[in-house]
Amino acid sequence: MLRPLQQGDTIGICAPAGPVKAEKLQKAVSRLVQRGYQVKLSPQAQAKHGFLSAEDDVRLSEIEAQFADAEISAIISARGGVGTSRLLPALDGELIASSGKPFLAFSDVTAMQWALWANFGTVTFTGPLAVEFDGSLTEATEAFCFEMLSGIAPDDWIERFPGVVWEVVRTGAREITAPLLPGNLTMITTLLGTPFMPNLRGCILAIEDIAEQAYRVDRLLFHLRNAGVLQHLAGLLVGDFGWGSEDTDSAASLRKSVLDATSGTTYPIVFGLPYGHGPERLTLPVGSPVRLSFLESSVRLGFALSPFATTT
Repeated sequence: MLRPLQQGDTIGICAPAGPVKAEKLQKAVSRLVQRGYQVKLSPQAQAKHGFLSAEDDVRLSEIEAQFADAEISAIISARGGVGTSRLLPALDGELIASSGKPFLAFSDVTAMQWALWANFGTVTFTGPLAVEFDGSLTEATEAFCFEMLSGIAPDDWIERFPGVVWEVVRTGAREITAPLLPGNLTMITTLLGTPFMPNLRGCILAIEDIAEQAYRVDRLLFHLRNAGVLQHLAGLLVGDFGWGSEDTDSAASLRKSVLDATSGTTYPIVFGLPYGHGPERLTLPVGSPVRLSFLESSVRLGFALSPFATTT
């Protein structure tokens, strides 16, 4: 079980992927302090080594050191970018699993989060990155993130985002309880054929991506289908792909690609999940059982079993 983050606790920030802009990170640190937390940066959190924050062994040792540090209660990835996949074979998953610390990451770090759940059953959280607390996020996004990390999220997560417009493309059972596996579509696809890819049979898959053209998203979806991943899900939630409301052609292409790639299946498919690279997004558990309910005019999503020591 995870230990809930509390006011006054220390949040560790490390950079397991790409480099950050120091001024953005420092502004974000100030914001986290204003919210009532202490912050401890890993030594190379603001470093730059080509398109990475640091050499592989440095990034690996620093993230593991934060999970081993008794002063740190939760860990947030400084940013995404690239490079997380390079760390997976040597990652000390047992250390992370036994720490009981919430780990918040996103985007490229999907690879690490899915590997931790596949091999150690470790629940982590996908949502805002540390640098985004510089003012890039909506207040609802920030507030919900800390509700989730503190183990006090409401029964219905969507109620915190009243502007959400769902499109239930296909329905099935009125309520589904299953592990939720959210992540970046590109990074999910890179895990295929590796020991770090979870078995998604009976899981609810949630996907998002950014800066990918519609034809590339189609290719990724069909790669998952051809690998047998999409055939046995419990449900599919489609988040934000970063095209903007004016790009109706890409949105239409995404809808068709999803329906084509899931043809022959019967599980529910829902568009409009507030999850992606935009300023407003849910913080979601990676691997925790959730309850997805279909009401007359809305969709509800919440824990079926909390990963924290206090259950919801």
